[in-house]
Amino acid sequence: MLTLIPDWLDAEHILTSFGPAAIWVAAAIVFIECGALFPILPGDSLLFTAGLLASQGKLNIAVVLVGCFLAAVIGDQVGYAFGKKAGPSIFQRPNSRLFKQQHVERAN
Repeated sequence: MLTLIPDWLDAEHILTSFGPAAIWVAAAIVFIECGALFPILPGDSLLFTAGLLASQGKLNIAVVLVGCFLAAVIGDQVGYAFGKKAGPSIFQRPNSRLFKQQHVERAN
């Protein structure tokens, strides 16, 4: 079947090719997506596919729920801590190519 995305971004491929470790791979992807704001990873479709596979008995739904919940909460807290530590120094920098002080003033 022809797909437009590479296999490493295909949620079903990720969940079926890692065997018993698939849930931990899914949790790691959810952690990275929630904490590092790395939007190219298939977090939402991965959770949907994990639920679908769990409904078919291929994954343990309890482990999917607990593992992905913890990964999302911990990832969110890591992202918050990083932003709290790095955020003020970014806002105090002079203008750069990607970050302009006038945009901060206008947002306030």
